[in-house]
Amino acid sequence: MTTRWRRFTDRLAGKTDPEVLFEGLPDHLQVPVRQWIGGVAYEFEATQEVCLRLRLPSKVLNSPDPWRSLMNVGDSNNGMLVIEVADALLDILSKVGYQQGPQRFREADGLRSQLDGVLTTGGSAYTLKPDRDGLCLRVEENLRRTLDEAVQAAEALQKDAGAHLREAFVAAYGIKPNPSVAYSQAVKAVEAVANPVFLPKSPEPTLGAVRSTLDQGRNKYVMAVSDRAGAPAGIDAAVELINLLWHGQRDRHAGGPTSAPVSQEAAETAVHAAALLVHWVSKGYVRKK
Repeated sequence: MTTRWRRFTDRLAGKTDPEVLFEGLPDHLQVPVRQWIGGVAYEFEATQEVCLRLRLPSKVLNSPDPWRSLMNVGDSNNGMLVIEVADALLDILSKVGYQQGPQRFREADGLRSQLDGVLTTGGSAYTLKPDRDGLCLRVEENLRRTLDEAVQAAEALQKDAGAHLREAFVAAYGIKPNPSVAYSQAVKAVEAVANPVFLPKSPEPTLGAVRSTLDQGRNKYVMAVSDRAGAPAGIDAAVELINLLWHGQRDRHAGGPTSAPVSQEAAETAVHAAALLVHWVSKGYVRKK
């Protein structure tokens, strides 16, 4: 693992605390990010599509050089507009297929990596999504690695699980988070791997049914890790994690006395819990005796 570069005065001072990340588009990132936008918009003729997607004013397309106007776009009421433009361009670049020419494909992929490098070096709070088709909030490296490993393990068992987990991550950490969608997709990711394993014959399997099956059959299952006596550990930890995920989705049904919107903190917790459960189940770390 490479160590993040620190400025000389910080090294002299022995600073080791995490660097503060910049949200929005701070001054030191304005020029490189806008230049990247202009280059992509010009090379891939993407200005019109971005304008349509983001409902930008007609003065952008009516200007003598629309790509240059897009590069310099601004909105006093939306400090995230330039970030949204970059996000839209990443999605456009992700759709450049190999069939359009290997050189074009490599250029598109290289431009995505270029933006990721600019954002990382400049300490931006944003980075590329796992699928590299947009931006999301930068998360701690170990969490990102856990997510990637969970997705890989899930796709080897059930491809839908990996897709749901990615969607949960993007909804929780995207530039426009959607906590309700994040939580719902986290639950579906666990269901996608757990239902075939624990409820293979159920006509209507759900995470709640998985929870009941494991809770009532604790003596039938074990974990891959050992307990204090050296025997295979019980599944209490897995059951409680599923309980947490299941009961915490307070917006699953409306009108109840405990119904409530899903908070951002709850959504992030759900994604972390789901990544761990998906990894455990996909790898067979929770299994029958």
